[in-house]
Amino acid sequence: MKAISRKIVYHTVVVVHLLVLVGCDTTEEKQGGETLFRGNARIACDREIIELIGPQIEWFIARHSEARVRLDTSSADEAMRQLLSGNVRAAFIARDYLPQEDSLLRAYNVEQHKRFLIATDAVVFVVRGSSSFDTISQATLIRTLRGERTPLANLQWIVPDVTSSITAYLSTVVGPRLRIRGYVVPSGDSVLHTIARGEGDIGIALLSQLQRKKKLLSLRPIRVVIQDSTTGDRVAIMPHVATIVKERYPFRVPIYGYLFESARNFPYGVVASLAFEAKPQRAMLDAGIVPAYAKLQLVEQE
Repeated sequence: MKAISRKIVYHTVVVVHLLVLVGCDTTEEKQGGETLFRGNARIACDREIIELIGPQIEWFIARHSEARVRLDTSSADEAMRQLLSGNVRAAFIARDYLPQEDSLLRAYNVEQHKRFLIATDAVVFVVRGSSSFDTISQATLIRTLRGERTPLANLQWIVPDVTSSITAYLSTVVGPRLRIRGYVVPSGDSVLHTIARGEGDIGIALLSQLQRKKKLLSLRPIRVVIQDSTTGDRVAIMPHVATIVKERYPFRVPIYGYLFESARNFPYGVVASLAFEAKPQRAMLDAGIVPAYAKLQLVEQE
């Protein structure tokens, strides 16, 4: 299945300016003996993004000698449960609230958590490098994920389990839940390894996960064919920093740092550092996704 598209090469110019901890004073604020950079916190992390977030937490701890962070890795669903119950003071999750979580907050008259956008990732559809698949229509893709009969429904799909932020995100796009028939594995990383072993035709993962492993595992993403809202043309879009920034690629995934408390305390300092400091934000760009608070200049070449 192929689609004709206009070929555009994008170049990203690295971060030219970054804000420094917006909303955080340079003076240390005390909250129960803590400061923004001194304290102790248990923080949950969605396993789909632990390889992105983990090194940045280590960087924060190394930079601040009195910072102590216990980073617990779990599914996105479990990380959100821990946050809602107050068992952790912050959580890094690659999705927004699910409808049922939003309803729960409203039912108990609880305000949504303060949160910082860390970066924007994307859900990608992955095949082996030798595969003949090149493009998929967005409309056909969504119908397939809903469980409808399409040419793609006969393929062997490899998908993360229902507790994954990847599956949860797609469920918000296609309906209450994915109905595609496929082989379920624990995470996007597991998907990539399964596809690389030749045990499936097409898999679902995050762009950041694919970027880390595509050369090692000889994998590539499929372009998604969309209808241009301006011209009406059908255009094949590759998941890339540029197409995410320009909001052309349709399956964009936010990575948030959620805070249990709104106070400007130690967890606030940890999460805000990842959102606004130059080093963690540059790490997001190096991972092939869009840092939240960097200025990117795109140069288009025909």
